[in-house]
Amino acid sequence: MNTFDKVIGYKSIKQELQQICDMIRNRTVYEEMGARLPHGLLLYGDPGLGKTLLAKCLIEESGLNAITIRRDRGGDAFISSIMEAFAKAKADAPAIIFLDDMDKFSTEDASYRDTPEYAAVQAGIDDIKESNVFLIATANEIRKLPISLRRSGRFDRKLHIQAPTASDAEAIIAHYIKGKRLSDDVNIKDLAMMMRYQSCAELETILNEAAVRAAFCRQSCIQMKDMVSAVLKQQYDTYEDIPCVSDEVMKYVALHEAGHLVVAETLCPGSVGFVSLLPSEENRCGGFVHRCKTLPAYEETIIVLSGKAAVEMRHAGQTADGCSTDIEQAVSSIRDAIAKKGTMGFSFLDIENNTSCDISKSLQLRSETAIQIELERCYDIAKSILAQNETFLNKVTEALLEKKSLLYSDIRGIRSSTVKSHVAVTHEASSQCYQLQEEEALPTDDPAAEYKQRIIRKIEEYRKNSTTK
Repeated sequence: MNTFDKVIGYKSIKQELQQICDMIRNRTVYEEMGARLPHGLLLYGDPGLGKTLLAKCLIEESGLNAITIRRDRGGDAFISSIMEAFAKAKADAPAIIFLDDMDKFSTEDASYRDTPEYAAVQAGIDDIKESNVFLIATANEIRKLPISLRRSGRFDRKLHIQAPTASDAEAIIAHYIKGKRLSDDVNIKDLAMMMRYQSCAELETILNEAAVRAAFCRQSCIQMKDMVSAVLKQQYDTYEDIPCVSDEVMKYVALHEAGHLVVAETLCPGSVGFVSLLPSEENRCGGFVHRCKTLPAYEETIIVLSGKAAVEMRHAGQTADGCSTDIEQAVSSIRDAIAKKGTMGFSFLDIENNTSCDISKSLQLRSETAIQIELERCYDIAKSILAQNETFLNKVTEALLEKKSLLYSDIRGIRSSTVKSHVAVTHEASSQCYQLQEEEALPTDDPAAEYKQRIIRKIEEYRKNSTTK
């Protein structure tokens, strides 16, 4: 059995580590090709992602003795232990030096990187450069490390360890539930889709919490409701209690969240992993949608506005909690696209702001008008999608009011029974909102209305020119 089989997922990372192990074990093969062993390996990324485990697997697979340096003391005693470890590794070569959590070697902040601890590490690395000693280090915050320490020549390879993918998460869940008594209703796919993949350690904690809940309730096995409860508690900071609100308000919340879900699933089928009416850390009044895929900013804006659209299509003038936050998010996204990325041409680009000058009044007026036009356009598209998927919207709303939360399999079942075909919102189709406004524009003595029409024509002209190039 390969040592790296202990690690689930991370296929490309493991391949790189296996290559390094092969270079350590078969050095002459590489030397004959004119290649040399890299001068060090740095594994960095968020806590709990398995960096230390990967490093230990490399050490075990290489077959070399390793000396681990970890900050377990302070001051001169720690600096002396660093120097002694490098000296011992050089004397015992071939060997490996493992610097675990190297970004914690110094207690100084990022603005004071040239500390005695890092100076000792750099001196040790330079001292073993011509020795048969390989260096491997892990760090959470790579920016806390001196540039002179993490540069090539000291660490030739730097691998970013990221959160597990959806497929990796499924494999990790399957691994951790082995040997546990499970109910037949436990669905690994549903679990993977409803979780936010922050770390392998967090996935393990969630599964343990589910087991604790089942044991406390004196159940014969772990049920899916235990898994869902654990995820809600650990990742969404919520419990299974609905806030004390009226049925009417809860209908608005359900319709609002259903609007987000339907538009997201229409634009990108299979992108929603979980939806609930329960309060979350983002919305204490209840209601959230967990999406597994991120779409382009333009489509994200349509999805953000779809909750408001769903409620107002049924109940004119009414909104659900979270609507104001959605609008703020949409405005921020559109403003960023217009002012910084030039998505509507250079006429709206915030050049003054980029040069630390005050924005001109004319540019501010143009930009704010363009933002309002984009908001209306995205809002109209959201309403159009919802109107074309009215049955889907109704079924999701009803299911939410009944179950309070819907899993991936629930959403997929409703969608497959109601949606006949995928509604593609193309660039050309979305621009019809502008054309419609131009065609319906009537002569007016209102300067603001005329100005808005000129902005619409300017935006549409830019979009047409962009698509023909």
